[in-house]
Amino acid sequence: MSNLAVWALVAIAPLVVLTLTSFVKLSIVLGLLRNAIGAPDAPSGLVVTGIALVLTFFVMTPVAIDMVHAAATPPAVVAPGGAGSAGASAPVPGSVDEALHKLVPLEYAGQLDAAERAIEPLRAWLGKHASAADRETFVGLAKKLGRDVRGDELWVLAPAFIATELREAFAIAVLLFLPFLVIDLVVALGLVSLGLQASSPQSIALPFKLLLFVAVDGWRLLLESLLRGYV
Repeated sequence: MSNLAVWALVAIAPLVVLTLTSFVKLSIVLGLLRNAIGAPDAPSGLVVTGIALVLTFFVMTPVAIDMVHAAATPPAVVAPGGAGSAGASAPVPGSVDEALHKLVPLEYAGQLDAAERAIEPLRAWLGKHASAADRETFVGLAKKLGRDVRGDELWVLAPAFIATELREAFAIAVLLFLPFLVIDLVVALGLVSLGLQASSPQSIALPFKLLLFVAVDGWRLLLESLLRGYV
């Protein structure tokens, strides 16, 4: 059973990293920035993924440390309302926690309680960065499915967080596209006025877009703005 739990954890870990962390928004924004500049191979997709993972590690390290401490802290000494307090209480009837307690053998109840305490910091982080509108949407959908939810369950917070991250990522992408779109239009109009319609506006505009991005210290400003969203 312990080996099965380890393999299950290993299988789920990549999914958690890709969906329940800042990786969602960071990877989308960086990928769309590359498209906005007009250089689909610079940086490459692998480099964009690597940058997003490094920034995700920067954002999620404090949460991961809190999760380790919460798992290692016995329920009796956890402060009321703090991380891990859910692990000390009885599962709510009809909840996912109750189903897990019924599924896991009794001898592994301690490990399950530790895992539940470890999830609490992640649950709090997801709730902080999921908008109220998205949380209400998925709470309403859960109730239509016949489940009585409070809105702080992990299976409700996760899709709400993803929806919020996707919306914010595309909103940031729109702001990134606008200045580069203006450069493309100016270059295209300039080529038409010079009678150089056969020339590719994208290839000619690329140096100007790179120059603009470097001149305003775009990488630092973009990364700082993205990371400040998780403070």
